[in-house]
Amino acid sequence: MLNHKNKNIMVVTPNPITYYGIRAMLTTLSGVNVVHCPVHFRDETPADIEKGMHVVIIDTEVANADIITTLIKSCSISSSVVILTHALEYKVTQKYKMMNVRAVLHRKSSQKDVESAVLSVLENNEWGFEDNPRLLRRSYTTKDLSPSIKDEQAMLSLSATERTIIRSIYRGRTVTDIAVAKEKSIKTISSQKQAAMRKLNVKNLAELHVRYHRYLD
Repeated sequence: MLNHKNKNIMVVTPNPITYYGIRAMLTTLSGVNVVHCPVHFRDETPADIEKGMHVVIIDTEVANADIITTLIKSCSISSSVVILTHALEYKVTQKYKMMNVRAVLHRKSSQKDVESAVLSVLENNEWGFEDNPRLLRRSYTTKDLSPSIKDEQAMLSLSATERTIIRSIYRGRTVTDIAVAKEKSIKTISSQKQAAMRKLNVKNLAELHVRYHRYLD
């Protein structure tokens, strides 16, 4: 087994309770140093994460999906990335896997699962990914999930193009404005907007503002 002495782990989360919870769960791993990066990125470019981290645990509460993607790409260059999320749907976890994330953890994970995930990552293994399309680790069903968790899943299901369009719509730009800027037809942009609204399960701009402002502000 790998020697875990002097291994540095950073928890990137805006919530100190989340950080202290993870740190407490990892106290059984001798020689592991757990530090906090208390940030909440919005639409700005993420700052460089401190160097020398062996593992970076990214809480999906820190930002919207686009910023999280940028953060993962930045961190995975020199560190192993673990995602902490509400959404453990198969498509979501496979998307993270393709982005070189080494493990995915649910917010309700037990100490045993957190320890197991971190140890696996420190030993250059993956953790939390399944080979068949079913919910991972625990049998969470859609009915079990709170509205905020469902909204997070919905945001993660959007393609990059759909996220760009829906964010522009949220900020008051019209379909025509977006079509001109992207040099696409109004019909194409309108179809992409409608597809995104269906995935988000919203019927109008007002509902979009109420339910998704935390991801789009």
